[in-house]
Amino acid sequence: MNRFLSLVLMALLMLACSPSAPTEEVREMRGIWITNVDSEVLFEKEAIVEAMDYLADRGFNLIFPVVWNKGYTLFPSQVMVDYFGEEYRIDPLFAAQGRDPLKELIVEAHRRGMEVMPWFEFGFSSSFEQNGGHLLRMRPHWAARDSSGALLKKNGFEWMNAINPEVQDFMLALIRETIENYDIDGIQGDDRLPAMPSEGGYDDYTRQLFIDETGKTPPMYSREPEWLQWKADKLSDFGGRLYDLIKSYDENLIVSLSPSVYEWSKNEYLQDYPEWIRRQQVDILHPQAYRYEIERYKTTADDVALYSGLIPMEDGSYYVDIGKTLISPGILIKAGPRYNGPEYVLEALKHHREVGFHGEIYFFYEGLHHANQYLADSLHKYHYNVPASLPYRENAHRFPGIQTTAGQRAIRLPQTADYTVLVKLADGERYEGPASVLLDVNGKELRVSNVNFSGTAGWNIIGRTSIKDSDRVRVLEMGGVIASDVMFLVNRQGDRF
Repeated sequence: MNRFLSLVLMALLMLACSPSAPTEEVREMRGIWITNVDSEVLFEKEAIVEAMDYLADRGFNLIFPVVWNKGYTLFPSQVMVDYFGEEYRIDPLFAAQGRDPLKELIVEAHRRGMEVMPWFEFGFSSSFEQNGGHLLRMRPHWAARDSSGALLKKNGFEWMNAINPEVQDFMLALIRETIENYDIDGIQGDDRLPAMPSEGGYDDYTRQLFIDETGKTPPMYSREPEWLQWKADKLSDFGGRLYDLIKSYDENLIVSLSPSVYEWSKNEYLQDYPEWIRRQQVDILHPQAYRYEIERYKTTADDVALYSGLIPMEDGSYYVDIGKTLISPGILIKAGPRYNGPEYVLEALKHHREVGFHGEIYFFYEGLHHANQYLADSLHKYHYNVPASLPYRENAHRFPGIQTTAGQRAIRLPQTADYTVLVKLADGERYEGPASVLLDVNGKELRVSNVNFSGTAGWNIIGRTSIKDSDRVRVLEMGGVIASDVMFLVNRQGDRF
């Protein structure tokens, strides 16, 4: 018996000491929405730094920050100036602070290797309980109308006419501007983009368009099947324009959409997302499966899988050929004072993996903390403790920032690429004026300069340069600005930051 036990113990010891089999790479979306309502993240640069570190430390890899809300952008927008005047360049709160929260968040998220897709939350909605707000006050012909001719309003939101080409061009101009000015990873639409309440379509432009195309007068019943489908198809057509615009800049930019759940999405907001999949005009889809009871959530998630082509219908056929679209449902973790806590969310994630979803996105950031039993810690403990790459990327896309200090030994950067070069100012410091970083690249001096540098505490962009992965790079000195820490971020969008 003793000899037998000795052999068993020896075998166990050898097993314990032998190299373990390589762990299979985890590929899934772990995303979060960052809002400017019921949230403090975007209102201070330090809060953005803290939030991005918190998320990265807990295994998240995808950030959706709001950039379009209540008729204002949360980034400086020349498009808004051109359409509505200088006072609408950016949300007034950030105008008063002199800040660009989108730029700050991109730096901090990319510093930790997370991707960023600006979220156009309000989409074609002009305002909430403001009778159309400044957008429709200044451009009243953009208004959507219901069958009585009144301004289209639903659940407190007032709407622009999403079928009007002027309105569509305006929305695309905002998205184009974001792509051209920022080093982002994609663009996110919402349950309001592309969308419009199905009660709409009774403005003069849309009525006449329907008559011209069908020879029929729009019926007074807004959900009459042919009329409803025609309107939904017009929104799908816009989705195609949106997709083509984004891909015209870079095939690697992701088109991310987050509609309501089907078929409610189509009947209520003209969001025919199975049609978007059929047309191959969405890369990642996050239907908002928002429920408070876990069994209702799982039933809703099953519907998402059914209508997205992940699981077959009863006859064995598929509702849609999923093609390249990846599905990661939206999970509600906070709405006002209500929360869905760890027990609920962990059960939802278990169901996701049984169904075969490609991850999940959470609404919204404030639901991860102490008020919700430290949900993010539970997620990291049970699901997100192994880093995950994003399933829509074949290769590493966003390396975490590479940091060094003036005078330190040379470093190698991870790949041949354009790099954004940043310097870190100490707490309480501010500098405006010419600034530069002098680099030694393989024994040759290279200066990265910015004659109009403006920096505050934390990481600030000096400029960009191209570096090969075989180069040895060392920071020699700073010019103008007082800083020692330098960071290199892979820049995916050329001259955009």
